[in-house]
Amino acid sequence: MLSELSIKNFALIKEANINFKNNLNIITGETGSGKSILLGSVNMCLGKRFNRDMMRDENEETIASVVFDVQDKAIIDKLSEMDISLDDGKVIIYRKINKDKNTTKINDLPCTLNKIKEVTDLLLDVYGQHDSEDLRKNSKHLDFLDDYIGLESDKQKIVIKQKVNELKAMVEDFKSFNMDESQRLREIDLLTYEINELSEIDLKEGEEEQLSDEYKKLSNAKNIIDSIYKTKEILTESNIGLASKELKTVLKYDEELDTVYKGLSDLESLARDLSRELENKIDDYNVDDKKLYEIENRLNAIRKVLMKYDNNIDKALKEFDEKKKRLDILNDYEKSKKLANEKIIQKQKELNDLCEKLSNLRKTKAKEFEEKLIYELKDLGFLDVRFKIELTKKDNPTEDGFDDCVFYISLNTGEKLMPISEVASGGELSRIMLSIKTVLSNNYGKETLIFDEIDQGISGITATKVAKKLKKISRNHQVICITHLPQIACMADNHYMITKNVEDNRTLTNVTELDMNGMIKEIGRLIGTNENLTDTVLANAKELKETALKDWENV
Repeated sequence: MLSELSIKNFALIKEANINFKNNLNIITGETGSGKSILLGSVNMCLGKRFNRDMMRDENEETIASVVFDVQDKAIIDKLSEMDISLDDGKVIIYRKINKDKNTTKINDLPCTLNKIKEVTDLLLDVYGQHDSEDLRKNSKHLDFLDDYIGLESDKQKIVIKQKVNELKAMVEDFKSFNMDESQRLREIDLLTYEINELSEIDLKEGEEEQLSDEYKKLSNAKNIIDSIYKTKEILTESNIGLASKELKTVLKYDEELDTVYKGLSDLESLARDLSRELENKIDDYNVDDKKLYEIENRLNAIRKVLMKYDNNIDKALKEFDEKKKRLDILNDYEKSKKLANEKIIQKQKELNDLCEKLSNLRKTKAKEFEEKLIYELKDLGFLDVRFKIELTKKDNPTEDGFDDCVFYISLNTGEKLMPISEVASGGELSRIMLSIKTVLSNNYGKETLIFDEIDQGISGITATKVAKKLKKISRNHQVICITHLPQIACMADNHYMITKNVEDNRTLTNVTELDMNGMIKEIGRLIGTNENLTDTVLANAKELKETALKDWENV
């Protein structure tokens, strides 16, 4: 679960630390008090793009961090596969942004934003107030169905994506067969010339560097030999041996000089060894003009050829193999073309078989999804609802398979099934999306669900049904919900109030965890207004809270 959120220098928030708890966490506050800022700081920790305009003070660093307490073994195993080691069962995500650089860490280790997205995708799901609009987009419906199917669908789509990319590459390569006879013969001539050139030069890895070093050494042999002789002469004239003999005559008077004497003896021995080594090296620089000429010619020949391959021997050797394969194809053109076409057909069949397998899985799971969603929709007040998932086949497979998916729904008696995008109102979309999230939350292991104003467009009895649904979800998941409805707020296990005030001529947002008395006052504010927090309103708020407490066991 998400146990802690820390924010600093983010929009209206100077600094805030929020400790979330299990079950249903409710966040309320006046419009404009900063509830959306809170969600923005969470999104920052999820690897979302950060707008620097959100820095409260551009001269200070903006920091957001979240702490997750992870209990689910399946999630822990998946995190381990991603090389995320938990510290006492915790995943700590930290982002710091200032004028010069960004810092992103998971458990104190630097990481990329993509890594954060991968990790947090296992830990929580965020439903924003505009996400229900995705239901109006038929292109998103397949994503909901695949989310329901889960890992089995993901695995199949990975293989399908691989096959799609392989097929694209094969089709692209097949375009090289689109040539007439004269083009084929010209390419054969060119390839033959280039292959012969590379064969004759017989390139070997590392040869150019080796020859270059040897040529450099031999072409400077005279200078090297002269330097060796001068070095030997200096070593000889240094008279280290004479210095050693001189100091030896006084060692009996001062034993501390023995260290210096031994050093001189070692130095004399080292000088002799170095002189011998230099003497032996002279033979290495006996200049053989013929050998030097051969090295120079070989180097020039290699470099002349390598110029055509960006002076890269690995590239030249790779292209050598590719040119030979291409020449074989062109020499047996019709047979090669036929074979390439047969491979494309075979790859298309493999892809179609995989897409068919995935489609059959989707059709089977779609039935389950329909039944579960209808149950949840009825629980939210759609008493005579019908829901249908229609899968149709695309002309060509994509990375998602060959299925198009559209959700059809009928919300009232006597109405025919219609695409959700055409019939549902804003409030209905919110309830449908909550139902979908309920079905999905029961189907995957994310421990935390965040809802940002799921109550848009609803009120009255419907709001009470939504509140009970959120409470029901919170039995098995941590739920964090931003709301403006008292029917939902009264269900809180933990209640946080966002307030806005002015300090030193600057607007600040603060977050306060409420006790029972504070909860009742805030519910009263949601019922009426701060200016009209009468005894009657407070009594009504208290009754709402007490009724919720009594009803929780029946939720």
